[in-house]
Amino acid sequence: MAEEPREVGDRPVPPPFMWGCPECARWLLRLGRQWDAPEGCFWEQLHVARHITAAHPDDVPPQHLDGCDLCPYYARRKDDAAALMWAQHRARDLFMPPSIARLI
Repeated sequence: MAEEPREVGDRPVPPPFMWGCPECARWLLRLGRQWDAPEGCFWEQLHVARHITAAHPDDVPPQHLDGCDLCPYYARRKDDAAALMWAQHRARDLFMPPSIARLI
């Protein structure tokens, strides 16, 4: 049974597998340090999502079924690049608030 991420403020608590992985933990800590930085934390978000899809593909959440604007677009595309972007889009739900995670 998968655990639902709990909300802390507006950021979900990443699932245990992410804290058990040194690479995930490193990127999560970098993301946390850059969260309020004037230049933002977009780079760190991308790295966490890329790492999850490459190293933890079985932990990527399924398609959003709650009115996500991007999932139907990605689902219609049949190329490998779109499949990778879609996986990264869904992985962002593990560590970003939905209002931010679903922007890309």
